[in-house]
Amino acid sequence: MSLFKKKEMSLQDYLKAHPNARTVAIAGTRGHASAINALGMILGHTFVVSLGVNEDANPDIVLVDTRSQEDLSWLNPDVTVITACNDDAAAQDFFALANRSNQVVLNYDEVPRQYASLLQNPEVTTYGNELPADYYFENQSHTVTEGQKGDIVNIEREHIPVEAKILGEHNMRYLVMATIVAKKFGVAREQIMGGLEAVRPVYGRMSPARGLRGSYIIDDSADESPESIQLGLLALYSYEAASRILVIDDVMKLKNINLDLLSDVLVLTDAPRNDLPEKFHQFTTEIELINYLGSRLEESVLVLLEIPIPEIIESYLW
Repeated sequence: MSLFKKKEMSLQDYLKAHPNARTVAIAGTRGHASAINALGMILGHTFVVSLGVNEDANPDIVLVDTRSQEDLSWLNPDVTVITACNDDAAAQDFFALANRSNQVVLNYDEVPRQYASLLQNPEVTTYGNELPADYYFENQSHTVTEGQKGDIVNIEREHIPVEAKILGEHNMRYLVMATIVAKKFGVAREQIMGGLEAVRPVYGRMSPARGLRGSYIIDDSADESPESIQLGLLALYSYEAASRILVIDDVMKLKNINLDLLSDVLVLTDAPRNDLPEKFHQFTTEIELINYLGSRLEESVLVLLEIPIPEIIESYLW
């Protein structure tokens, strides 16, 4: 799949030209790339999947990234996925689309209950970290080098085993979501399991890489929002480590976030402050930060990279 490929034809005309193609709309204030990645991998194990307009494909399923379309008032998707919502105005658009859909798949953990009144469609399936979500992931084990192992479970206690090259339970939710959509489209259990094994993280979304002297760098730099940093830190804290280091560019993004399990916070900034705790180290140039970080790297040190610094990554694990 390639994003926005061959946009000469409008999405509306493209779907008219492929009347048998089913549509999955991805809406939300975050998580589009990871959702599209999981859907493409898992559905693509069985179907021909197009992301938006791809005139080279004869698609069974078209994934519609709502960020790329100014007006979707004409679209009645087969499935609308809402990955997250923290904006009242955006919620109006998301739920209007969901109400026109045959089915809705909703992130129970990242769509606040205050928006429940906007959803009039009764055909809703939720996913999240645990019950009462309809589908969730039961973690058995997880490591930085091997990813997550466990089961995708639904309220009927059906278990789908999965060993995924994915870091962070928040990222496993995208696999849970894509499993729901696959089941709604009649994909067999074995095909779903094959798709789950094929999923790899989007680069910059908790992508593990080798660092110097046996350390590991987790590249989470594609989304530098406070919400993403908090989720990344929760994942980082769940892994055994000699020490944990966070690299960011704005200390204000850490407001109300627990930093107790970090040994160092490295900040790339044009305006150093003198009121930060001892574990904070500030640098005005990237080379200074890299040199200091290099001195801290050793066996089993984990670094969460929330800004792009490709020079410190030797090679990605997957």
